[in-house]
Amino acid sequence: MATKNPNSALAEAIAQFTQQLPQIGNKAELLRLLDKLALLPQPIRYHYKQRWYLCSAGLLLSILVAVLTYQLHADALLYYIAAAMALISLIPLLIAWHHIHQLNQFTKQLYWQNALLDNQLTLLKKADWPPTASWLQQFAEFKRGNYKREFKQLIQGKYAGSEHSFAYHYWHFHYVNRRTETSTNSKGQVTTRVVYDHFDRYGLILPFAYCRNLFITAFAAEGIRGERYTSDSGRFNKLFQVRAADTMQAARFLKPAIIIALEEQAAALKQLNLAFNEQGELCISFADKDVLDSKPAYGLDQLTLFRQSIEQPTALPKLQQLLNTVHQLLRHSDSNF
Repeated sequence: MATKNPNSALAEAIAQFTQQLPQIGNKAELLRLLDKLALLPQPIRYHYKQRWYLCSAGLLLSILVAVLTYQLHADALLYYIAAAMALISLIPLLIAWHHIHQLNQFTKQLYWQNALLDNQLTLLKKADWPPTASWLQQFAEFKRGNYKREFKQLIQGKYAGSEHSFAYHYWHFHYVNRRTETSTNSKGQVTTRVVYDHFDRYGLILPFAYCRNLFITAFAAEGIRGERYTSDSGRFNKLFQVRAADTMQAARFLKPAIIIALEEQAAALKQLNLAFNEQGELCISFADKDVLDSKPAYGLDQLTLFRQSIEQPTALPKLQQLLNTVHQLLRHSDSNF
């Protein structure tokens, strides 16, 4: 019985483990997956050196045939033969690139799954999403885009602070603006084309019972109403615009400690907005896409070191700073009323 090619066996194993990864719900299951990886031939990597040599030789040969055909004015059929040789030579390279890409993506996804577990985060399947339609109605943040609006990802999290604990949802929202561009060429001919501009926003939604109908925005969306409020901090006023149904509520909420906390948070997150709705929910939004990013220091070709990094707690510093800021907002607001 023929022995399976090691590269093919590794590709099949990675495809199988990639399917299993979303089902992992705790650290013990994740470590058991690493035990299965340890049973594969080590180090875990593809071996394509000979293929690279053969494919490079094929490409060089096809180029040589094309050059000789040109110099000798030979039959044009040889050009097609040279092109066919080049394409045939590229196919194994493309397969190799695909397998290596899959392995790298699996490594990143494995480490990211570990980061979620370490930070009490759960990636939600779409069937388990909360009713996002109500968010679309309640928050101006989600009324951006004149063509398309959709949530790409929802992650459920929990935070336990010294004085307040809360559950929250981390979201990724995508919206598209549709516009028409008109241009005139050198002959005076006017042409129009439709352009679709794609944008992404990220943020948290959580309960916040101490403040309602207050909007603190560095990147305001349409539909925000209320009276304008100006704080005593010049720096804060340059960073944010504040609107509230009741300016006295804005004054009570924006204590000096909260102003400082929001100024510091604005230095860490771009286009930071906070919207407190009528229902007692807080929507924090920003442009940074790397708040949950976590990249492994080692690849699976160094499985022992990779496992050691998995066994250690994985920090998400930008998320932790944001959650600590929310805790400060709660701590300084729970005696407002």
